[in-house]
Amino acid sequence: MVMKVSRPTGADASGTYRRPRFVLRARRFEDLAAIFQKTKEYPAPVRLIGADYSQTRCVGGDGGTTVDTSALGKILEFGAETVRAQAGVRVGALARALAERGQELALTPEIGNISLGAVAVTTLPQPSFQPGLAQMSSLVCEMKLVSPQGKQIVVGEQARDLMRVLRSSFGLLGAVHEVVLRVRPLTPVRIEYQALSLKEFAARFTQFTAAPGALRLHISPFNDRITVERRTLAETADLTRSGIWQIRNSVMRNVLPAFGSTVGSVLSGPGLRNAMATGVHRALRATLDRAASGVVMHAHEWMRDLPAEAWKARYTYSLWAFPQADFPRRLAEYFAFCRAHYKRHGYRCNVINGASRLHQDRGSLFSLSYSGPMFTLEPSSTGGHGWDEFLIDFNDFASSLGGVPSFNQTRALQPEHVTKAFGDRIKLFRALRKRTDPLNRLHNSYFAYLLG
Repeated sequence: MVMKVSRPTGADASGTYRRPRFVLRARRFEDLAAIFQKTKEYPAPVRLIGADYSQTRCVGGDGGTTVDTSALGKILEFGAETVRAQAGVRVGALARALAERGQELALTPEIGNISLGAVAVTTLPQPSFQPGLAQMSSLVCEMKLVSPQGKQIVVGEQARDLMRVLRSSFGLLGAVHEVVLRVRPLTPVRIEYQALSLKEFAARFTQFTAAPGALRLHISPFNDRITVERRTLAETADLTRSGIWQIRNSVMRNVLPAFGSTVGSVLSGPGLRNAMATGVHRALRATLDRAASGVVMHAHEWMRDLPAEAWKARYTYSLWAFPQADFPRRLAEYFAFCRAHYKRHGYRCNVINGASRLHQDRGSLFSLSYSGPMFTLEPSSTGGHGWDEFLIDFNDFASSLGGVPSFNQTRALQPEHVTKAFGDRIKLFRALRKRTDPLNRLHNSYFAYLLG
């Protein structure tokens, strides 16, 4: 039995206007079949939401039916190499439960609110340690879903091609209600930092990519600084859990977004905002980056839970990925793009930008590193006036340089960006979607615009 949920008529939790006609909460997975089958009572598009943290309108309601899966929140079974859980379980809760049993996921996102339903069917790239595993969905080895006709389907890794498509289907081929993910023994991670100029980073880039470990970059285009964060597995190391590292994380994740939001609302002149943001970023980096080297901790300890309403985190971002071989050049071009945009429009991102190295991962059809190793580039901001216009220009810039976007994390996408990035994979997915869902029960305007 589903329950109708009253919702405000404005923006949803993420701050994005989705505008469904009905919002329902599924209490059991059987409710999903009933919703799909009752076409008159529950109009299309039927879209599922977990934590509602997508950066785009990929779960847009369009006058249809939005289904909240948060009540499907049970971890069902812990095994020696896998864990089985319902789609509404948050990845942070799962990671903490696994840690109590001496286990972990091989990839750990920084935001713990993401639901396992989203993990299973979206492209969520993470700093990766090895080839074959750079998207969260590649951890999924089995999923149970309800088809658009209301039928129960179980798909495992023996159906390799189908699994590859489902792992980046964004709920367009069925409603996932249960997943099985691979786990491994809990292993300490050593975290070390190096702060470099763009020129220094380019000179040492081959060294960075040849060495073992996952790479995360913190980028300041206007300060000409790149902080390289290397994460390496350290099975025999003792945990340190440095207090200064925790302070650094708090500053990066909470203080800087709040500061950027305040500066944007109080200081009207772009020159004053720019000078203030540059000075604060430089001071924080000079003190904290030097103090935060050699930390050893477990991966789940760097996860954080954002507020129940995502917009209150005062943080938003967009994401493209670029081939690893050309990344230093692309980064230099991005620095120049940011400065030119600021000179022309008076707008700059007021939160330190991010980037992650992705090993090649062909586990999902729309994997950002499907064709080879990549680096993401993630402009970040507190939003506000000028952000949307910046992203429109940035998308054209990124696409022109051969970038690959994500349907749920790249804002303001256009069909030409998608076609250029994915080519024949778009045609394959479009044909399969039409056969699977001929009545368009799951197809909303966002994907109709981008994929046809």
